[in-house]
Amino acid sequence: MKVGILGGTFDPIHSGHSYIAHRVSRTFHLDRVLFMVSHYPPHKEEPKITSSFHRYAMTAIELIGEQTLCASRWELDRRVSYTIKTLESFKTHHPQHEFCFVAGSDSLKEIHLWKDCGKLLQEHCFLFVQRPGNEVDLGNLNISPPLRDRIKIVSQGTAPSIGYGHSFLVTLEAPAISSTKIRQELASGESLAQDVISPSVMRYIKKHRLYEDKHDRFE
Repeated sequence: MKVGILGGTFDPIHSGHSYIAHRVSRTFHLDRVLFMVSHYPPHKEEPKITSSFHRYAMTAIELIGEQTLCASRWELDRRVSYTIKTLESFKTHHPQHEFCFVAGSDSLKEIHLWKDCGKLLQEHCFLFVQRPGNEVDLGNLNISPPLRDRIKIVSQGTAPSIGYGHSFLVTLEAPAISSTKIRQELASGESLAQDVISPSVMRYIKKHRLYEDKHDRFE
């Protein structure tokens, strides 16, 4: 089985996340995509973030009815979300499957800050998705040429196969949706477009008054 791991805080989860999961599944012939809800990126200063309970709940609610997409709290149960630890554990304990980590081009720009960056690209597989307004040029990455050469650009119409030690940069015409902007709009009382957040997730947000008061954002 080929499994994608879509990492993120999902604060909140929105239609852009589901869009990317479905598109990478079709493009790379994945059998399943795990939405790996994380605490916060360890290489960054700790941000203000909605509690893991609510973020996981929203993710699980969003994916109800999906056949190949499911929420995972594997990293939440281990507190520190180092991607290298996640991938090594899945690779070791589930050798019958192949795993690839799905992330945005903004993450690729910062990949040199990730723990064991070299080992990540040499021994694991990444699918980096170009994000509108945050596109990346492989030539400008702050990593060595041998590591840079492990990342291949996927052209339209191609159907590459995932494999350890190989990573890809793909353009999927992903919608320009930002969780940060969503939080700001909700906090200011603005109305969101109906196709940004599903009705079920929006009902959860309103029920728990998320993004209205600062005391709702803690870990």
